[in-house]
Amino acid sequence: MTFRWLPVAGLLLAIACALLVRADDKADKAALTRSLWPKERIEAALKAVEKQRAEGLLSEASFRRRQAMLQARLAGTYEPESLAVTDPPLNFIQNGGFEQINKNSGKKRSRWLWWGGWDWGGDYENSWEDRPAYVHSGQYSARIACTGTKGRIGINTPGLPAIPGATEYTFTFWAKGEGDNMLFVNFEEGARGEMREKIGPDWKQYTVRGKPEPGKPTYNVYFYSIGGGTIWLDDAALVPVGGKIDE
Repeated sequence: MTFRWLPVAGLLLAIACALLVRADDKADKAALTRSLWPKERIEAALKAVEKQRAEGLLSEASFRRRQAMLQARLAGTYEPESLAVTDPPLNFIQNGGFEQINKNSGKKRSRWLWWGGWDWGGDYENSWEDRPAYVHSGQYSARIACTGTKGRIGINTPGLPAIPGATEYTFTFWAKGEGDNMLFVNFEEGARGEMREKIGPDWKQYTVRGKPEPGKPTYNVYFYSIGGGTIWLDDAALVPVGGKIDE
């Protein structure tokens, strides 16, 4: 089976929006932004979103918004809202409420900005959910439904930055399920920790702890749907335990 990825423009923002600084320290914030977004990276991102528009992955309006943001970065006038937050603990997950959807993406890919998506066989469909009973907060949740044969489908974070001295990463999310579902959540490629559980019919918050692997600069978190039925996900967050965030 082929491992397939969806290139999403939001993936390019992963490390920049995950490394956070104090909101009251504008000089440090500006310096961090410059170090994370050199000219070469911005130019590569501009080419990437142009390619995504050409492939039909971005609407014209979405393309224009991303292009304007990147051009503002290139000019040094962009003010990144997501880089200004709080003291640790800090949430490294963007679009954790699945409110930013990508209506141009395929049903077996990620339907949400920032998240990646893929499938390893079986009959599944990813989509956004807007029925109030199936949304934990906000307007949308993420729905992963098996429509026939079981296999494996999922969504994943981009590479998240390792924090020096962190003893673990605490990943929380809300989920509810129907039918013969099975959810597998896994830290990979730089951290280790997992859960495998059938999700019940009522909204419940789950916690998965990842232990950093020494010497690894980044790690990822994956949601795998490996059963039947349907799973809804919402309000994901990830915070480091211990360590220090420096430029």
